[in-house]
Amino acid sequence: MLGKTSLSGILVFAALAASPIGAAAETAMQKALEAGARQLSADEIAHLLVGKTVTARSGDKRFLFYYGTDNVLSGKLIGGDWSDTGYYGITDDDRVCLSITKDKGRLRCVTLLILDGAVKKYDVNGKMTFELLDFQVGNHM
Repeated sequence: MLGKTSLSGILVFAALAASPIGAAAETAMQKALEAGARQLSADEIAHLLVGKTVTARSGDKRFLFYYGTDNVLSGKLIGGDWSDTGYYGITDDDRVCLSITKDKGRLRCVTLLILDGAVKKYDVNGKMTFELLDFQVGNHM
């Protein structure tokens, strides 16, 4: 038989588990999908990125990324001193994976969602990492 203290502890735990405070935080990606965002397919990603220079925003910083037809990725911070190269690939499960110098050979895979014409990249934890703003055919680095 449960004592008074044990029973009240279980009730408090049950109440917290059922409340928003006790629930796991919803990710930005989950929120976007609930708002009607659609995940881009591998073919759509290829059409959008391959052979193009993409202007992207992360916070208040803007970047240029060139997705070469040879799977070489080049990037630079607009108005800053960061630049790097690496490689990328588009997966059959509708993600784009990339590796630059800081990754030391590891691939980071992201999902691209589109909502109201805005394309955003989400990491494996569901955090929005970049908004893709502009796409230009060719290398405009």
